[in-house]
Amino acid sequence: MRHKAFFAFVFLILFSTITYAEGDKTAILKGKAYNSATKTPLYDVKVSIPDLKIAVATDGDGDLSISEVPYGTHTLIFNGGAVVTYTMTVVVNKDLVDIGDVMLTLSEKANATDNTEIPTITVEDNTANQDDDGSSAQNSSGMFVAGQDAFTAAVAYTFGQYYFKPRGGSGYELQLNGITIEDVERGYSSWGQLGGLSDVLHGRSVTYGLQPSGYAYGGLNGTTYIDATAADQRKGSAVTYTRYNRNYRNRVMMTHNSGLMKNKWAWSVSGSRRWAEEGYTPGTFYDGYSFYGAASKVIGKGQLNLTAMYSPTRRGRALNATDEVYGLTNNNQYNSAWGYQNGVKRNSRVVDVSQPIFIANYTYRPSDKTRWNTAIGYETGRYKSSTIDFYNAYSPRPDYYRNLPSYYYSMVPPQPQLGDSVKALLMANPEMLQVDWAKFYEANRMNIETIKNVNGVAGDNVTGKRSMYVLSNFVDELRKFTFNTNIEHAQSEHLTLMGGARFVMHQNESYKELVDLLGGDFYLNTYQFLDAQNTGNTSYAQNNLNEPNKLIKTGDKYGYDYILRNMQTEVWGQTTATLDMVDLFGALNVGHTSFSREGLYKNGLFPNNSFGKSEAHGFFTYKAKAGAALKLGLHNIFYVNADHTEEAPLMSNTYISQATRDFVINAPTTIKTNTLEAGYMLRTHRVNLRFTGYVTDAKDITSIRRFFYDELGTQAFISYVMNKVSTRATGIEFAANYKISSMWSLTGVASVGQYFYTNSPDVNIYLDNDPAVATTSHKTYINNYYVGNGPQSVYSMALSYRPGRWTIASNINYIDRNYIDIYPDRRTASAVALVTPGSPQWHSIIDQERMPSAYTVDLYVSRSFSTSRYTKKFTSHSTSLFVSLGINNLLDKRDIKVAGYEQLRYDFGNRSTDKFLNYYDYAFGLNYSANISFRF
Repeated sequence: MRHKAFFAFVFLILFSTITYAEGDKTAILKGKAYNSATKTPLYDVKVSIPDLKIAVATDGDGDLSISEVPYGTHTLIFNGGAVVTYTMTVVVNKDLVDIGDVMLTLSEKANATDNTEIPTITVEDNTANQDDDGSSAQNSSGMFVAGQDAFTAAVAYTFGQYYFKPRGGSGYELQLNGITIEDVERGYSSWGQLGGLSDVLHGRSVTYGLQPSGYAYGGLNGTTYIDATAADQRKGSAVTYTRYNRNYRNRVMMTHNSGLMKNKWAWSVSGSRRWAEEGYTPGTFYDGYSFYGAASKVIGKGQLNLTAMYSPTRRGRALNATDEVYGLTNNNQYNSAWGYQNGVKRNSRVVDVSQPIFIANYTYRPSDKTRWNTAIGYETGRYKSSTIDFYNAYSPRPDYYRNLPSYYYSMVPPQPQLGDSVKALLMANPEMLQVDWAKFYEANRMNIETIKNVNGVAGDNVTGKRSMYVLSNFVDELRKFTFNTNIEHAQSEHLTLMGGARFVMHQNESYKELVDLLGGDFYLNTYQFLDAQNTGNTSYAQNNLNEPNKLIKTGDKYGYDYILRNMQTEVWGQTTATLDMVDLFGALNVGHTSFSREGLYKNGLFPNNSFGKSEAHGFFTYKAKAGAALKLGLHNIFYVNADHTEEAPLMSNTYISQATRDFVINAPTTIKTNTLEAGYMLRTHRVNLRFTGYVTDAKDITSIRRFFYDELGTQAFISYVMNKVSTRATGIEFAANYKISSMWSLTGVASVGQYFYTNSPDVNIYLDNDPAVATTSHKTYINNYYVGNGPQSVYSMALSYRPGRWTIASNINYIDRNYIDIYPDRRTASAVALVTPGSPQWHSIIDQERMPSAYTVDLYVSRSFSTSRYTKKFTSHSTSLFVSLGINNLLDKRDIKVAGYEQLRYDFGNRSTDKFLNYYDYAFGLNYSANISFRF
């Protein structure tokens, strides 16, 4: 409580300090900076009024706004290493002075020693840590939306590492040169395709929430547009080395941009490598390369751009665990995914991503009032994630619940002596809680079997070492084509029209691939978890009846093989009106989504519903939003925006078990979402403040979890389908920056939300091991339980000092109200049958755990140096050196739980939660990023 009171007091003081009255005779100065050659907006250009000691930077759209400018005549200077210095005289004699479009020339000198460097975001692919029982905890690097806004910057740099998802994780749209970067099957952006290329991804236009964008209709959390064309890269070269102690240890990056040459061509190349033999978490490793190549050609009033990106990456994953195991190993970064093999650490959960992207876009500007961009993109490649597969053998996980002391303590009656013995053994031999590779090899060498009728050929028998354990990959092969066009036209000084169309054709083939037989001769393409009454039917055990009893060797596909195809079409339009006291906008988006499945295996359990092409499932979609902003005086803006969306469900939440059959959930329908946001903005020379309240209601959500189910007499892999789920996300957001002086500034950011379920949905359970068993259904009482997806309240206070070319900043952060993800079946009538309501046992079953609140301290220091006097003998261009050090969690707090979930298992027999304990992820302790960059 004292922590909460402290942060509330500090924010109150900040708010009180910055809401003060200024003199009457001041004005707002606004305009827009453009590249004179390409007619594209220029971001992060320094704009200053020297006599007033005022300096600002243009935003991602090239816009500049300077408040509190006194009446009179002033000199306005546009400079920075990216542009040739341009000076203009401005007469301020009214409340709002619009200097219009300012055409700037890119500098032949490629440095920006007087510009503020943008810290590098580590962009990784957003991948779940998958557990044996199917539960997952998201491991995300946060939103890729850093910009001028204090709130979005805090989300990207500060809160992302604590799994914070603004507004409950509602969607946002990311575009690269006009192409949407998104995994349409699962509904999130594919960060792995952009990793390691931060040097060429600085050009961003960001809108947050429901605010209108000139590039797209946008998501509920806004839109980020990245301009990564060659012509708009800052001319020059750079070599950067970064030392981390996070997922990887080292990064080397080199970039060269030609700038727009006299022949109207520009080209740009960038490459990097990120690597670590072991990251912060034991047993992890990292080996990633990134390549970027782009060319631009100005043709009359248009610009043609070709861009290619490729970031092949292999990394060892970390799995989460229970507090029992963290305690046994005395390490909150314990990782069960690895073990020693011949004295070398080997990780069993390796992610291998190789998905290049190619984009061609043409931007046509027939006049200063019109911009028309058309883009074509193609994405391809593979995403692989490994695991240890097993057949007729004991679970390969070293922290399997039957291996732990709690298994014996939770027996009825309890066996404390056995539990104590196991505990003592594990603490004395911690290697027993790591993967035992030698055991797998030994088991496979000893398992001699004769397989009859191989590949369905009678009499073709093979004898050899049949592997009981193998290393395999879950593989996704992507093919994606995207066409997108959008136009923006200023009809008049007060009216702007925007619109566009998009077409996406997505195909993904998924299968399992055998990586290592672990000393065996072959593996068999059969299914082991058959229902007892079906074990006598040999065809049921076949994963593919078209090749029965197939022997699997290294590199072969097995288990399942299917293709999902998705086709999306949409058109949208938007109008914005700017009047003296009111700004208005309205937007509409209509579209159609269809998807289908093609099975490449004929599954033995579902022979009539697994092989071949299925029917397509189509959904008409639409979105509509509108907003108004009331401008009171020069500095105060009140706004309200509303949105209604009906989107197609994800394929992964529509097919019951796409790996085995083409069945879909009962009556799939669109997801309906209603959002309302309202707020207040204050913009003065010293103060930038935004306060927003929001509420988002969503209904008709389907959630499918697939895991091994051993409850109520059932032992099988199942699809656990929760139907027609409704949720609400509501809260307030606050961001303020107060410029104390020309060198000192204070920033405060807060988000206080509630993300929870608003109904009690039904659950249908579909068995994967018996086609004759009907679906079972029951109701879950999860109304008012929190959605477990990161802290629901976050706060940060930062103080920065910028003397000359130094930047020194420190922030203190506080995260609170972080709830674990629940297992809905613990909130059913059968889960609490015969349990006394209100008893400790009752509460242990139905209560949702709230993880402890936490605070951290971060520090950032940087310095830029002009090195031109040392290099003028070698080059006529100016050169510079930039160094920085960023330290997160300066106090080295290693007990911060950032995510948690209840296992998708529950001891129904004893009505106990002691057998299957909760899983958690802990934040890194002290971690840092040290960077040195030479630009020439």
